[in-house]
Amino acid sequence: MAKRKIKNDISDNLGFLVSEFENESTYHDFLDRMATICMNMFEYENLPDSMDARYLERCLFFDGKAALLKDSKYGYINTRAATNGYINIYGLPTSIHCYSEGEVFSSDRAVYSGINDSDDEDKYCILVRNNWNDIPTAFKIQLFAERLYKTQRVIDININAQKTPILLVGTESQKLTLENLYSQYDGNKPAILGDEDLITNESLKSINTQAPYVADKLQEYKKEIWNEFLTTIGINTIDVEKKERLISGESNANNELINMNLQSYLVPRKKACEEFNRLYGTNIQVKLRSDLANLIKQNESIVKDYNNNGVIDSEDIEREVDLNE
Repeated sequence: MAKRKIKNDISDNLGFLVSEFENESTYHDFLDRMATICMNMFEYENLPDSMDARYLERCLFFDGKAALLKDSKYGYINTRAATNGYINIYGLPTSIHCYSEGEVFSSDRAVYSGINDSDDEDKYCILVRNNWNDIPTAFKIQLFAERLYKTQRVIDININAQKTPILLVGTESQKLTLENLYSQYDGNKPAILGDEDLITNESLKSINTQAPYVADKLQEYKKEIWNEFLTTIGINTIDVEKKERLISGESNANNELINMNLQSYLVPRKKACEEFNRLYGTNIQVKLRSDLANLIKQNESIVKDYNNNGVIDSEDIEREVDLNE
């Protein structure tokens, strides 16, 4: 009896670990898709070769702020930033600690405000803000990733219930046998039992759970969450068909909201570039990435249009093939 209990405990723990792994994998998959879009929304022009736009956006995404500066050894560089020293009358730091990964670079710099002595420019740095509240984008999208992962896992369970809409009922001594039987059934393997007593035993029964198919409705809900995420970071998600159904007032209001969300990220970056150009005589420009639409398509492949049969529409498949080509 003790050996059977140990086997059952191991089986239960293994099932829990597999389920937990699928949950974590689904969550991080959505998180990575959204992070890829967020960290590639903007492109920089005339950026010095010694600077790294990828690292700059990564710092803004995870930390909410970064620093631009000129170093006597490395030249023009961008680093991570931590507030340091006093704040001015507008609540902004007058000094920040600039540092890089692995402490390759570390320095305390005064924040340039446009009125400092430019002759001593190597002592200054430019504070780059992800938004006016210095909130990391990663903090915001975690909530969307959580909702998407929970919805997707419910979809997985609901679809699996259509394949195995039954519960097997037996005695405690039959538990391991029933688990093996269900595993074969779930794994598309013919179930073969050689125990005639088990087959004829009245204690072995099955119950039809009659699980309704709701995956299509949940898929639509998941698309709404995804579109809300895109709207939050300033990307228009209304397609042509929906635009035709919207009155002009609704369309304009939606566009204004999206534009305000976008400007909340773009304007602080532009301001930092302008200050850096004023201090060092460069001509760095930042703008919305021109191929952002293609980037979104590649990362929302898990959010597709389903027809009434729960099958991906052929037109969507053709569009994805053309995009990949």
